[in-house]
Amino acid sequence: MNFWEFLDKQIGRLRPDGVAGAGIFGLTCYVLSILAEKPELADNDLFKTLSQALVVQGLVGLAMAAWFTKRASSEAQPVEVRQPANNPIPVQEKSPVEAPPADEPPGPAKVEP
Repeated sequence: MNFWEFLDKQIGRLRPDGVAGAGIFGLTCYVLSILAEKPELADNDLFKTLSQALVVQGLVGLAMAAWFTKRASSEAQPVEVRQPANNPIPVQEKSPVEAPPADEPPGPAKVEP
């Protein structure tokens, strides 16, 4: 097993709510690291408001992602194709656009219906 096969198996195990949870954790860590780097921002009301809004919005997004993915997975119905193999769906191919002759200047493409 090479690295890419290993990575493919690991990514296949991820769930959307786990990714969202890791994202909100990372965002919270980033806001706290900014606060640790510049302690004077602790007294700034704008920074407090924006950081709380980011974290709360991330938590609301996490809850919604978990709710929608759980609801969607319970409502999923298997797809059943009832088209027989000897009677495929007809497809009408469009004629390709022809290039103008070399002696004509290039202009808008002429498309025939």
